[in-house]
Order: sequence, then structure tokens, then C-alpha cells
Amino acid sequence: MAHPQVTLAASAARRVRHWDAWVFRDELIAPPTDVPAGETVELIDADGTFLGYGFYSPTSHVAVRLISWDKAQPPTPALFKHRLSLAIARRRTVVGTNAKRLVYSEADGLPGLIVDQYGDVLVLQSRIAATDQLKALFVKQLHALLKPQGIFERSDKEFRAAEGLQPTSGLLAGSVPERVEIFEDDLRFGVNLHQGNKTGFYLDQRDTRRLVRSLIQPGQRVADICAYTGAFGIAAARQGASVVCVEQQEAAVALARENAALNGVQERMEFVTGDAYYWLEAKANSSARFDWVLLDPPALAKSKTEVSKARHALHKLVTQALQLLAPEGTLVLSICTYHLLGLTEEVLRIAAADCGMRLCVRAISQQAADHPWILQMPMTRY
Repeated sequence: MAHPQVTLAASAARRVRHWDAWVFRDELIAPPTDVPAGETVELIDADGTFLGYGFYSPTSHVAVRLISWDKAQPPTPALFKHRLSLAIARRRTVVGTNAKRLVYSEADGLPGLIVDQYGDVLVLQSRIAATDQLKALFVKQLHALLKPQGIFERSDKEFRAAEGLQPTSGLLAGSVPERVEIFEDDLRFGVNLHQGNKTGFYLDQRDTRRLVRSLIQPGQRVADICAYTGAFGIAAARQGASVVCVEQQEAAVALARENAALNGVQERMEFVTGDAYYWLEAKANSSARFDWVLLDPPALAKSKTEVSKARHALHKLVTQALQLLAPEGTLVLSICTYHLLGLTEEVLRIAAADCGMRLCVRAISQQAADHPWILQMPMTRY
């Protein structure tokens, strides 16, 4: 089957040859006007040399997402099933939990597709038109490979707008309850799969939670800021710490309370429903001090154009968080924004100078192993 050809500028062709899977619209020579969203295109350089196959978007700044660099291997159902099988096999090394990411989009060679496992059910997220069109095939293949109780879709995020797609969510196969219970080591958490943030739980923070828990000592005071459903705070409380969790979403706070009771640590935890900025400001101006401040703000910059504003917001948050630390206290800063990664150390240095502090780095943690990142695609790291 012949696919429409798209010609790349020299700089993009060089990146694609080196395994980058994204091609931006301004890197296309004479962008096509008649190729529909989700269509497979053949990428070539200015000399007509084959570069790869990719999924096309006529609306997104990311115009093409590569699926194959092999001329003899265009995207087929057999290729998709092979990639799914490989991705699932790689996650066998993730132990101590029944909740993990099974498919991470380009990092697993399946652009636009996210699949998370929560016990016996799966949550699927489609980010581009091509995966929307292949959704029924992916559901069938996932059933054949894993035989889950059900598959639920959570493609209800704002990033679909750039692809010209409407947000959508709902049952795709079998049955999926609104609430499931998962475990992480000896901790248990209730997860709202139908309405929770991301696909319900911050799976990518698993390694950092384990690291922080290993360092916290009984009797220490912990402030868990932007606590969501309390996973970090509950892990700290199980170590014997006294914890205050601050979260703006009322539903998340209610579930965090339930999770605290589920783990028998409710007596050591306080929950505050409120804006993290205002809470931090108020506490920074008080005498309250904490041995640990865990700060996990939401994505502050979704594009390069928002970096300046996001940097200012991060500086304010970090400055206030540092002011809450007791002597020898520890700040744990989680950044889920790729555009801020390279600026984080500088923001910390400036904030520390403003507070008259000398900071020592105790550890650096990354996204969990089931969220792999590609060296040639730095945007897959956060």
C-alpha cells in the first residue's frame, strides 16, 4: 500500500535518522493539505531517501510521530501487537505493586497511546487521531495479551485539543468500577479511575515515594503540598512521621482521608483543603517549621511560551517551601514539566540565596521505571 510522502527539512531528517520520533510542522517542506488526521505517511528527505513511517496530524505543532524507521515494516496490526507484547514484558521487572504503566507512548514505540494497569483492569488514554482510529484494535489486542476484567478510557485531557480531538472517557470493554484498591509495597490506596488526575494515581512517583520513605524518621514533621490522594504523606506517616497534607481538590482530600484510614495512619495526619500558594505563604509567615516539605506542583508550563511565567511561579513556591524548613530540614521538589527541567537547579539556587540558605543535594530521583524515557527524545523525561 502506497502512503502519502512528506518531505523533511535537513535538520529534521538528521534528527529522525538518529531516532527522534517527533517532526514539527515548520520542519516540513511543502506541508500537505490533503492528508487527513491519523493517516500514515512516508517521510523522505530532500533527495527522496526514505526516513520512516509516521502518523500525521494536520493541526498539531507536532506534525508527524514516527512509528517505524524500517522501509519493510509499515505500521500493521502485527507490528502493534508485537510492540504491545514487548512493552508488557519490560514491566515484569516492576515489582511490589499491582499498578503500573504498561505502555508509554513513543517510549514504547506506540505514539499517542498510554495504557495503565490497576490490578485486574486497564485504563487507556489516546492522545492523537491515529490511536483514536486504532482504539478498537488496541482493545482487542490488550484483551488477548492480558485478559483484563475491563478497559476504561481516560482521553479526557486538554492536550487532545491540539490534535483537533474532543475529550472523551468511558468504558471500552468488560467492566471497570469507579473505585479500585491497589497496593504499593505494604501500603494500600483507593483510586478513582473514572475521574482522578492522570489515569487515577501518580504511578510515575513510585520510586521517589520509596526513596523518601526510606529517609524519613519517626517523630519528624512532614508537610505534603499538592498532596492529591495522600500517597506521599501516608508513606511518611507509616514511618512514624506527623503529616499535614494540603490539596485543593475536595474529592482528592476525601479520598486521601480514606486512604489514611485504610493504612491505619489517620491519627498522625491532618488534611487541609486549600490553595497551596496561600497555605505556603501563611505558614512561611508563621512559626511553623517542618523537617520535610514535599512539594509536587501541577504542570506549570505546557509549552515553551509559558516558561517565563512558570519559572516565576516555581520560584515563589520553592522560596516559601524553603522558609518552612526546620534546621537540617529537607525539601523534596517534584517537577512534572519538561520545559522546566533545565531551569530547576537555577531556580533552587536563586530561591536558596533569597532565603540565606546553603542547600546540599541528598538524592535525585526520576520517573519510575515503567515510564521509560528515550535519550534521543528528551521530552519523554520529566
